[in-house]
Amino acid sequence: MEDNIKKQESNTLLMTWCEQMLSYRIPRWNELPEIELYMDQVIALMEKYLGVFYDEENKTITPSIINNYVKLGLVPPPIKKRYSKIHLAYLLIICILKQVMPINVVMKIIECQTQKYPIEDVYDHFCEEQERSLLGAIKKASNFCSPSNNEIFVEDFILSSAITANSEKAVAEKFTNIMNSMDSSEKKEKEKEKDKEKEKSRPKAEKAE
Repeated sequence: MEDNIKKQESNTLLMTWCEQMLSYRIPRWNELPEIELYMDQVIALMEKYLGVFYDEENKTITPSIINNYVKLGLVPPPIKKRYSKIHLAYLLIICILKQVMPINVVMKIIECQTQKYPIEDVYDHFCEEQERSLLGAIKKASNFCSPSNNEIFVEDFILSSAITANSEKAVAEKFTNIMNSMDSSEKKEKEKEKDKEKEKSRPKAEKAE
């Protein structure tokens, strides 16, 4: 009896949250502020935009985090301490993906995308994919929270979601490692070719020595 009451209460809270999250949306490129912003304005917007991904205890974004990203070259440096929509786009992608991927992997993914497409297209595509994935997860959670569901408890659903997330993460990391390995091999081959060309161009007297 007590377990059933607990289940009903938790399902009610979860269903309310799911209904709220169905309207969650990440602003597209043309919806980002056109004016340049100062650090405190950027932080306020990031907290608003990150929504479900924002954690009060372990903050996803802070001034020191942004400064660190700039120092590492992960985000373009601000101009006169002001940040444009390009900065916002980079920060949103990084802050969302870093929840599940190492920061160097996140930047590799962004680099590969921006080499093929303009940043505004990369950003908008990212938003669409993230929203589609989140919506699928929310709908799955809504079905679980349905009043007709009398079998699965919250703990069971959490375990199922964690397993799914871990599996997706493992696949993404494996693909990234394979991609990095191929890039490394290609880089080594190019270096070998350069060394061969240098050897050929050396004067005969130097080669004899």
